Amino acid sequence: NGECVTKLNPDLQYQRLHRCGATLIHNRWLVTAAHCFKRYFIHLYQNSFHSLVIPIQRVIIHPAFNGTNMDHDVALLELAVPAPMSYTIQSVCLPSPVHHFLKNAECYIIGWGSMREGGSLTNLLQKAAVNIIEQTDCQQSYGNVLTPNMMCAGFMEGGRDTCLGDSGGPLTCRQPSGQWFIAGVTSWGHGCGRVGFPGVYTRVTSMRSWISTYLPF
Repeated sequence: NGECVTKLNPDLQYQRLHRCGATLIHNRWLVTAAHCFKRYFIHLYQNSFHSLVIPIQRVIIHPAFNGTNMDHDVALLELAVPAPMSYTIQSVCLPSPVHHFLKNAECYIIGWGSMREGGSLTNLLQKAAVNIIEQTDCQQSYGNVLTPNMMCAGFMEGGRDTCLGDSGGPLTCRQPSGQWFIAGVTSWGHGCGRVGFPGVYTRVTSMRSWISTYLPF
């Protein structure tokens, strides 16, 4: 619908420590990476100083998730109580299974991960503009490890990328209509911002049918 936007990247925490990111796709549901998992709480940041802590009621890991090659690296989180929608807490749109994200789309990565390879986590939510990279171009970097359920974003010349701690967070893209869609879930990559090795994301359109078995829209 026309009201889907993204204002928030929830902070997935365990024992009060940041572990992964996640994306609100409904007031009771989030999407994140399957490889993140233990037992976590979601911190929803209402502004720079206040956060709302919501426990997770249910974790649903994709049944085909392969922890060796990271295929189907996606999980759904059901919150114990609905997240209160506000100016700063809103959900992002889910694409249809046949949605195509154009190479020149306006896309962003978001997270609390390291600012550079080998660096420490940041206390401030970061975002960066990235490009969708053609599958054939990314295949040249990663070879057959890259499956059709994965997509790449960033820059082949390196320098701007997701990093340690950003896993599970979103790759979001804005449509000409102004709607924001989640295109990918931060999954893996060779290092951070390395030349020739962009970030790899779980392709949400490939996961859409599975998501629809739990979210009827």
